[in-house]
Amino acid sequence: MILFATLCVSAGETLLSAGMKMAGKEGQTGVRIALAAIANWRVLFGSFLMMVFFVLYALCLSWADISFVIPFTALSYLFVAIFAQFLLHEDVTLTRWLGTLLIVLGVVVVGLGERH
Repeated sequence: MILFATLCVSAGETLLSAGMKMAGKEGQTGVRIALAAIANWRVLFGSFLMMVFFVLYALCLSWADISFVIPFTALSYLFVAIFAQFLLHEDVTLTRWLGTLLIVLGVVVVGLGERH
């Protein structure tokens, strides 16, 4: 469940980023950028996926220790880096990949310590 939730938030953040870049593309600010954002399907669907994450996250907190759930959600850093590189065509530098790898290693260490 937490893996699916983490994928939802990662996809949601990626869509939100893409949609907001489109909304702000013409240099709009204030109310105009807000209107452009709420009219953008990427912003809306990304926000929806982030809400799904929050509901699933809350459920996971009712089933597992927060000291397990929170580190596991850090896998979103890996998923967002992958989505940014391959879907948004962002230049994810070696330094960012190394940082992401360190985060993933931390999640593995926490996961190995889980006994239930």
